[in-house]
Amino acid sequence: MSKYFIGLMTGTSADSIDGCVVDFSNGFELIHSKSNNLEKNYKSKYEEAIKKGFKNKEDDEIVLELEESLNKSSVKLVKNLLDEIDTSLISGIGFPGQTMFHDTERSYQIGCAQFLADEVGIKVIHDFRNYDMQKGGLGAPLVPEFHKYLFAESNKRKVIFNIGGISNGTYLDGEDIKVASDVGPGNCLIDLVAMRDFGMPYDEDGNIAATGQIDQRLLNSLLDKIRTKNYPRADDKSFYYNLDELKSDKPENLLATLSELTALCISDFCHSCDMPGEILLHGGGTKNNFLMERLEKNIGSSLRFTDHFIPSKFVESAAFAYLAYLKRGLLVEPRR
Repeated sequence: MSKYFIGLMTGTSADSIDGCVVDFSNGFELIHSKSNNLEKNYKSKYEEAIKKGFKNKEDDEIVLELEESLNKSSVKLVKNLLDEIDTSLISGIGFPGQTMFHDTERSYQIGCAQFLADEVGIKVIHDFRNYDMQKGGLGAPLVPEFHKYLFAESNKRKVIFNIGGISNGTYLDGEDIKVASDVGPGNCLIDLVAMRDFGMPYDEDGNIAATGQIDQRLLNSLLDKIRTKNYPRADDKSFYYNLDELKSDKPENLLATLSELTALCISDFCHSCDMPGEILLHGGGTKNNFLMERLEKNIGSSLRFTDHFIPSKFVESAAFAYLAYLKRGLLVEPRR
């Protein structure tokens, strides 16, 4: 009897595709997980498409190439996961695709759910963001329902942050979601400058940023733009890429400043929630030691990570397995 759900995730960092197999029949059990690198040049093509402004894939050869690449990578990862598990045990796959554009009226992701279903012979639940907006939500972030499922406790106030390309936060008051919102850039601007100025996909451990000085004037200018955006909200990555101020006399100073920007945006959300007693973090940004140091200083309390319960890297893919389990998206059946 089928009882497991697979969740996939390719976030706005666009560096890898993560997948996991989860059993929700008795709470939560992570059965299997795996992460694969995306094809060479996928990230740079994705960044190019975002920076120039996505309209529709039929008019954009790069976006068509990205979708074909993502389809292949998604099938490969699911088949890798199925090497360890009998296909008959899988109830469905939560497939969010790759977000190219998102606002509160329209959301577009690449990735063909029908292709995935046909190739692996399993039904696929997809288009979660538009489904959420049709039900009155913002379409992003989508992880908060899973945060609640895993971490909510009566009489405890918590904030859980996912620091991916964009940072988002979930404020839990007991077993209620009080606020769920994107809060600002996560890794996206740091990664952009690391590649542009240093030829590196990211600033490993924040080592370059740690050698720089925070440019307070630049930081204040960026914060002024971001702080005009209220909670709850759903951010599109292009908003941050189109900021004009992403330059400095020394690129290491720019990385230090952007790291501080991410830390302050997260800290702002914490303070807006009256500083809950417990702060949990997951996502790629948790691997950036300099960012974590700045965040701890700005928040003024120690940080905890979700790894004691689920590896940080797989929280989002598990979240989409959960949304598939809840049927919070559109369903496609394999045609063969």
